[in-house]
Amino acid sequence: MKKLLLILIVLGLFIPSLAFAQKTNSQLAYRYFRDKEYEAAAEIFNELYQTSKSKSYFSYYITCLLKLENYSQAEKATKKEIRKYPDDRVFQIELGHIYKISGAVKKADKQFNKTIDNIIPNKREFITVANALRGKGEHELAIQTYEKGRQILKQKDLFHFEIANILLFQRNFKLMLNEYMLALSVQPEKLQQIQSQLQSALSQNINSELDQLLRSKLINQVQNTDNNLVYKELLLWYYTHKKEFTLAFSLAQSIDLIKNNGGEKLIFLAKAASNNGDYLTAQTCFKQIIEKGKESKFYNAARIGELESIHLRLENKSDSKNEEWQTLSVKYANYFKDLPNINQSVYSLIRFANLSAFKLKEIKKASEMLETALKNRNIRQLDKATIKLELADIKLLDNRKWDAILLYSQIEQTNKNNPIGYEAKLKKAKVSYYLGEFDWAKAQLDVLKGSTSKLIANDALNLSQLISDNTSLDSTYSAMKYFAEADFLIFQSETDSAKMKLNKFFKTFPGHSLSDEVYYKLYEIYNSQQSYNEAIDELELIIKNHPYENLAAKALFKQAELFNLQNRIKESSENYKKIIVDYPESIYSVEARERYNSIRESNSK
Repeated sequence: MKKLLLILIVLGLFIPSLAFAQKTNSQLAYRYFRDKEYEAAAEIFNELYQTSKSKSYFSYYITCLLKLENYSQAEKATKKEIRKYPDDRVFQIELGHIYKISGAVKKADKQFNKTIDNIIPNKREFITVANALRGKGEHELAIQTYEKGRQILKQKDLFHFEIANILLFQRNFKLMLNEYMLALSVQPEKLQQIQSQLQSALSQNINSELDQLLRSKLINQVQNTDNNLVYKELLLWYYTHKKEFTLAFSLAQSIDLIKNNGGEKLIFLAKAASNNGDYLTAQTCFKQIIEKGKESKFYNAARIGELESIHLRLENKSDSKNEEWQTLSVKYANYFKDLPNINQSVYSLIRFANLSAFKLKEIKKASEMLETALKNRNIRQLDKATIKLELADIKLLDNRKWDAILLYSQIEQTNKNNPIGYEAKLKKAKVSYYLGEFDWAKAQLDVLKGSTSKLIANDALNLSQLISDNTSLDSTYSAMKYFAEADFLIFQSETDSAKMKLNKFFKTFPGHSLSDEVYYKLYEIYNSQQSYNEAIDELELIIKNHPYENLAAKALFKQAELFNLQNRIKESSENYKKIIVDYPESIYSVEARERYNSIRESNSK
């Protein structure tokens, strides 16, 4: 008994050191292999295999021997393992591979075929042999193995995914799609898996060959298959993936009708369309769900979605009319009349208030609806802070700057160290900036530069930098105050007044360091109005007159984007090239290089 205990103690001490040594040797072997020192690597891999019996080490050992053209030793070692493990097909595939590499192609074919023919009729065995063949680059034989497995096991619907993966690797998209369609016919629950595989394949298919084949195949399956619901769902996914939302709409409608699911596909499509700027399709989808009535579980979400899609469409139109905003305001009012619980739609309430104040100038109405909501005891604390933040913005819009500061301060105090508290602090600093209190504003902004919110930190950094760069040589801060007043007019949506004020800046403060910032503000106004030629001109003034300022690279990049909108590809390419050459340290240089190379590749085809 004591002797046994002693042995166990010794083993306990020995095994960890053995494992450590094995790990060290493994690292050394891989390093030798990577450095093409195959003789040294082979010796260690063989030792590791003899100790651990890991097939990975054995495979590396044989690979090293093949690299050294020591075919006889490789064959001898493999045959030895086959004698030990006659039912292990992996070693038999390894032997066939050795024959092929050594030039004995007929022996290799014979060995591969013999191995496939002798597979034990078991699903796992066919997968093991096929994987081993794939590992040796024998893709056709791997497919042959799976097809034989179907015959032997008398299950014609086996291995669709495995074969499809090989065909994808071979870029045989036509046959790959056939396998996926067959798989769906028997396993419709695999739809999401197939979508994921196809999405990956589409992203790798540069010449769009798969794209066209998939479109044709899916349309054909939908049109010529009786039980075609799963194919409709896949075609809906495809159209959504390709952002062809109008085509997707009728499919979503049809699927929802068949499944009687209250509009699940329509709500999904509506959100996808809205996220990609197709607000009309989104609106149509939401309207269809609303027409189903309150019994649909998506009814309230659809009403909110319809309001938001109309709101976004009008915001993104350069010529939205006051009457359109008035019509939307009525829709918002009707929605809130029917809403039993304000907690269901705080975001929509804020959107309604923002529309009323900033678009329709109904400031009193907007303030009252938010103040009423704040009196509701059932409102969650975070929602209250969000409502109060919008109310503060409206106070600021109404030029009640001190009231706005008070509200921002309250939000900041009750929401320390969270995003809405940081946002309130940033807005409070901006009010100080609008008031011309630049030292105080900068002190608050410098604190926010360490915010956990990257967006808030960047905004704080940019405004702080703007103040620093343009007040150091002007003790009266007169130009900076003038610029801040114009910025405040933009906040109030008084864009015409802001433009007039900004254009007068150059006469009032000729040659001031803020000139490039003024041009950029004018660009932002014109761009928001979709007056792209004027926006391009303002950026051109920065590029020509202020090439050494921080905004120069940004102006080149923004101008290139506008050139792309107008299909002026040559000019956008020249801008990207200029960023790469003249501003290599700019944050825009990496993306400029990618876009420049993309244009060159497109032109070379």
